[in-house]
Amino acid sequence: MGSSSSLSRDDHLGETLDRLPPLRMSTRDLRPGPRRDAVLLATTDLYRDNVYDGAGKFLGEIEELVLDIHSGHVAYAIMAVGGFLGMGQKMIAIPWSAITIDRVYQRCVVNIDLERLIDAPGLDGNSWPRMTDPRWAKQVHAYFGCKPDWE
Repeated sequence: MGSSSSLSRDDHLGETLDRLPPLRMSTRDLRPGPRRDAVLLATTDLYRDNVYDGAGKFLGEIEELVLDIHSGHVAYAIMAVGGFLGMGQKMIAIPWSAITIDRVYQRCVVNIDLERLIDAPGLDGNSWPRMTDPRWAKQVHAYFGCKPDWE
């Protein structure tokens, strides 16, 4: 899912991805019990990774992942949306449960159109909201049509 494409982010606006990214390495789970392939992904593979809508149109880039230290799970992906050459970008916290991984193209997908994404509750500069605040979390999860993990 790394953004190893030689195209600039602006080249992807309104276009579909026309080539496959490099394949990820999978590892075999060798523990006793039923066998299954586990696909492991480093967080650095997600940094600056492009995010697309369900139709394959570019939405933005992942800037950061927010972990719940009690559960060890990813809670939010912080995504940069809009702007030009890094200027005027809006930072948005997207609940991780609203993101799916397209296994064919190995990219992040959010089922939301760009206009609605731009209207999403944003993060203001360096004074981000307290993400553990249940009111804020419920508002963000509701906006993206998913339930918080604790419900």
